[in-house]
Amino acid sequence: MSNSGPLIHLANVGLIDFLFKLFDKILIPESVYDEVVIKGKEEGHSDAIIIEQAISNNKIEVKK
Repeated sequence: MSNSGPLIHLANVGLIDFLFKLFDKILIPESVYDEVVIKGKEEGHSDAIIIEQAISNNKIEVKK
């Protein structure tokens, strides 16, 4: 499972795809999804869109 820091920073510097080369799928808890995607979109952070797209593409999975 990943926390928000690595996802945010890798997305910001354009290296999140590197993570997907290392791992087939990244698991994140709902709290990380809320922090990164929900709050991030509310605050206008571009990394939120990148991470949301990775979730849609099944590269990141949100776990309860």
